[in-house]
Amino acid sequence: MPLISRLLSRMARQHGGKLIHRTVGRFMPAPPEAPVAKPGVASTLAGAALMRVATSSVPGAIFVGGGLVAKALHERRKAKREAGRDALSVQVAKSPAK
Repeated sequence: MPLISRLLSRMARQHGGKLIHRTVGRFMPAPPEAPVAKPGVASTLAGAALMRVATSSVPGAIFVGGGLVAKALHERRKAKREAGRDALSVQVAKSPAK
């Protein structure tokens, strides 16, 4: 086994968990701070249907998983945009009037 392959495999074994943790932390939002309301009947039925599609086939799992990741990224971007607007309004309020 060449030296470079041995070195890369050792790094992957030792630090692979950190890399996965960092990647998931970057793409998935932080846990909510406030308790989330209990889902309704419609949400429960929709979740059960999506779970059935996801577990019945590989393309279904890819489709449902991709949708969940897209939703999480969209909500995170939306929260950042709102936080940016709030920070901008605070800066405008603090700036001296001419």
